[in-house]
Amino acid sequence: MKIKFLGTSHGVPEADRFCSCTMIEAGGRLYFIDAGAPITDLVIRSGKRIEDTKAIFTTHAHGDHIGGLIGFVDLANWFFKETSADIYMTESAPISAINAYIEAVGHVLDTNRLRFNVIDENFVYQDENLKVTAFPTEHLNRDSKRRPSYGYVVEADGKRIVFSGDLSIHLKHGDFPKAVLEEDVDLFICEMAHFNIKDVTQYLERCKARDVRFNHIGYMETFEAIEALNGKYKFPVKIVRDGDEISFD
Repeated sequence: MKIKFLGTSHGVPEADRFCSCTMIEAGGRLYFIDAGAPITDLVIRSGKRIEDTKAIFTTHAHGDHIGGLIGFVDLANWFFKETSADIYMTESAPISAINAYIEAVGHVLDTNRLRFNVIDENFVYQDENLKVTAFPTEHLNRDSKRRPSYGYVVEADGKRIVFSGDLSIHLKHGDFPKAVLEEDVDLFICEMAHFNIKDVTQYLERCKARDVRFNHIGYMETFEAIEALNGKYKFPVKIVRDGDEISFD
């Protein structure tokens, strides 16, 4: 299994960072956590085939996490016709919007090949290459309204990886992933756009991950302050940047 970070920015792209998108390669197939970056372009630049995409898992319906889906679906629909993928969304409204776009440019979505699904907190995906389990976060629990958002546990090749998804502001809802506090995990990929080091320290002290990488870093902390955490815990603490790869081969 290999992981490549195609986009590691926060709410907007930057000169050297696209919005959120992580590519997982397992069993010769491609899987994605979020599609905020121009996913089709970056897959091709990575030397991979769009047609090898098997599933896309989105964490929530914000543009920096799903904005690249329109381009992917458009091209997979009319050009990369061998593409057959399941696309998992947290709400139905973006699915309707993507369908409307496909119709607006004069095409009809091939729903036999490009299959949209709305997930819930009981969602589990499993095929011959990996298993993906969702867990709810409180990122969109604001102003007495709660929309769905999720993180994911990915298991493949005997490894267990946790993607935090976006969490609540300053972790005020206590939604730091229990998966890394209660069980050993090989890798924890944690966002850092909606809270700061002070907010997360109490959780890092209890974290059971063997390796922690901060992603989706916003303005609350500098890169230098986050990198200074390395060496303070039993596990390494690092920052991921666009193009970084982690291999479990």
